[in-house]
Parts: sequence; C-alpha cells; structure tokens
Amino acid sequence: MKFLLVALALSLPAAAVTLHLPEGDEQAFPALTDATGHILADGTFSQRVTGDELLLRSAYTFPDGRVIEEKATLRIKPQLAQQSWSWTEKKGEQVLRSYQVDFTTGEAHARRTDQGDQGHQEKQWDEKLELEPGRAFAGIGIVYAVKNLREELAPGASAELRAVSFISKPVTALVKITRDQGATTLRMGGRTIKTDRYTLHAELGALKRVFVNPPDQHLWLTRSSPAAFLRFEGPMVEPKDPVIRIDTVVSGSAGHAQARSPRHR
Repeated sequence: MKFLLVALALSLPAAAVTLHLPEGDEQAFPALTDATGHILADGTFSQRVTGDELLLRSAYTFPDGRVIEEKATLRIKPQLAQQSWSWTEKKGEQVLRSYQVDFTTGEAHARRTDQGDQGHQEKQWDEKLELEPGRAFAGIGIVYAVKNLREELAPGASAELRAVSFISKPVTALVKITRDQGATTLRMGGRTIKTDRYTLHAELGALKRVFVNPPDQHLWLTRSSPAAFLRFEGPMVEPKDPVIRIDTVVSGSAGHAQARSPRHR
C-alpha cells in the first residue's frame, strides 16, 4: 500500500469515522513513480495491529541515496481516529525535510534544510492547530478515512472537510472530496482493474495570492469490496512539489528504480 500520500489533515464536520472495514497485519512493496509511470523509488509498506491501534510505516529509497519515511498511528476502536503522523526525507544523516502532527495535542511541526551558496540553512515552523481526535486525519490516514467513508459517499457525491496543508508551515484549508462518477479502470500488473476514483481539491483561500494554487490529488480504490488502495497521484508533500504516483501493483516490465541520465532530468 502507500505511501506518503499528501500532507493533508481532514477534519470531519460531524461524528467520527465509523470503522466499516476491519484491519489486520499487512505488508506490501509499492513503487513511487513520476506522472508518466517512470519508477523513481522502491518502497516498502507495513501495517500492524497492536491492541486497539494500527501502526503504519512506509519507506522509499531513491537511487541518489535519499530515503523518505512516513509513519502514522490510528486508533481503530471504538471508531477510527488518527493519533500521530510524521514524514521525513533524509540523505545519509542529513534531514532535508520533516513534518509532524500530534492529534492528541494539536501540535504541528515542519523542518527543512535549504542548500544554498552559504551552505545548509535550517528553517522551522511550529503551530498549535485545532484538530479534534477522531475527526482529523493526515497523510496516509486519509486512505483509511476514505475507505471507511465510501459507503456514505455515492458516486458523484462530495464531502467538504477541513484540512491542514504544509506550505511549508502548517496552515488550515478546506478540502473537497468527490467520488467520481462513471466506471473507471486502471491498467496495472498486466491486467485491467475496476476502480473508484476520488478527487481531492484543496482550497487555500487568501493564501493563493502568495502560494501556488495546489493541484488536485487523486486516489484510486478497488471497486469491489472490501475497498483496497491501488494508486495515489498528487504532489509529494507540499503543493509546489512535483506530481508523483504511488502504485501498489507495479507493471512487470517497469523494473526497479534507477538513476536517470542527464537528458531525462
């Protein structure tokens, strides 16, 4: 499965998400690609149930030595509720970017190291957010929220949710999740899979005058039940990041991540 999935936190307008789909221990080997399907990094994913908690971890290794790791903890009883989320990009021992959200306290942190003519310059942002546990999700947690909301979201229907986006500091935004109408399919692993596609549209309001308007993000789940994650497409973390894909089923001819020659960069 996934993943880094967007740096979004969803704030549900009413009751907490009901867990319709029980979770268990699982591992997978997803691939991170560019928008054309060229593999950029090889991934590993694991989820483990410990008591009433679901522990999630994904990691992606790039040919240039960079490693991205995402972790999250979700409470799965009595209802689905995210407790923590973190995303870190490193090269060797050097932390390039890191983002964290604690849903029990509302504390959100962002750190990044920019490399310029004067060497490494670290910047940091620390914010206190209003994120009620059980009504907010971030990063990979959104996959589990959408999976369990599918029964309540008919094709063509939308839900407006409050969000937190990192640009680079944590800010709140409105996000609209739409279950797309019509039949959709993905060609993966040499076969065609019937899917449901969800479009995530974030509205940053007045911040658009300062920052680039974030592109829509898309999430594909299997149309058959139980819903399973197939693909994410959107910016890596921040809205200005390049658009990437995360696939759980990789084409047999795709191979492993390899460094690109200069003419492809």
